[in-house]
Amino acid sequence: MMYEPLEEGEIVRSRAGRDRGRAFVVIKVLDAEYVLLVDGRLRTLERPKKKKRKHLLKASEARMELNGRLLDADFRKFLRAEGFQNDRTE
Repeated sequence: MMYEPLEEGEIVRSRAGRDRGRAFVVIKVLDAEYVLLVDGRLRTLERPKKKKRKHLLKASEARMELNGRLLDADFRKFLRAEGFQNDRTE
């Protein structure tokens, strides 16, 4: 099945699961079906979320550069700067 192409550094929103509506940054494309996601808060670099592509929507054209040493705070700042708030009220 063909899904919307996703690349590392892109912002996506979850369409399904308990994290529905949350924004994440794609940190790794595992294969044709799965990607690894982080948001810097609940899903950190130490504990990324493995999710199927069919449960994701590309949320923005903005891309985060994933070179160098990144911290969870960098992902939180990037998502906030692009207008995505992952508060508990969402």
